[in-house]
Amino acid sequence: METLIIEIQNPKARKLIEDLADLGLITLKETSSWSDRWKKFTSVLPEVISISEEDIFDEIDDVRQKRKSS
Repeated sequence: METLIIEIQNPKARKLIEDLADLGLITLKETSSWSDRWKKFTSVLPEVISISEEDIFDEIDDVRQKRKSS
């Protein structure tokens, strides 16, 4: 199977593609824009309070210390 992204320049081409799908030769899948996909992705992420750079460095240090002790 191969996946292609096609930009249709002519409505007649859309009809041909739909005919191919009707014959079972291809499958059409609607895609959303990047911004729509990003909104969907971020909607499932947990809400995070603001974190400081110092907190990030502390967390990195903790992880490194745990690795060294293992």
